[in-house]
Amino acid sequence: MTPGPFPEPVLDGGVDDPQADAPDEAALVAAAMAGDQQAFRTLWAGAERQAHALCLRLTGNRADAADALQEAQIAVWRNLHRFEGRCPFGAWVFSIARNAALSVIRARGRRPDLGLDDLDERPRDNQAAPFADVLVETLTVQAALEKVPEKHREALLLWVGGMSYAQVAEVMGAPLNSVKVWIHRARTSLKDQLGR
Repeated sequence: MTPGPFPEPVLDGGVDDPQADAPDEAALVAAAMAGDQQAFRTLWAGAERQAHALCLRLTGNRADAADALQEAQIAVWRNLHRFEGRCPFGAWVFSIARNAALSVIRARGRRPDLGLDDLDERPRDNQAAPFADVLVETLTVQAALEKVPEKHREALLLWVGGMSYAQVAEVMGAPLNSVKVWIHRARTSLKDQLGR
């Protein structure tokens, strides 16, 4: 059984307390494990944006990120029975998305690229200066990230993506203290390289 398309989240404007009607994650997981595709869609919708952002950061371009995200979605659906609930569902999805992104990079046999083919050929004249500034900043940060050791870079990207140190350690299968050191060293390296 494969998951179907995922709808956009629907907000209920008449609720005073948004948490009051928030579905219980454990109940959603149990329902999804029993084959409830709507429960799976709800779970996936809560994790998809951050998983996509991670795939994009790791692969470096939209096409590879989309491939990795699709692989992650399939893997999450097929492996729901392995989710033990020791971490939030989103952190588990993050781990799978990370592995999918790294797999896409290995399969393509190349380093991440900047995905400049996704940009318009020429910005409008009134946007030329801001576009150029953003492009230079993006290229500079990407180049600086490439000089950071791989584990340090991955830990930093997971942490910047909103995960706690403990969640990063769980996803990477590494000791908490090592993760803290890797993130600190990555941040220090970027500050030194970018002169900030």
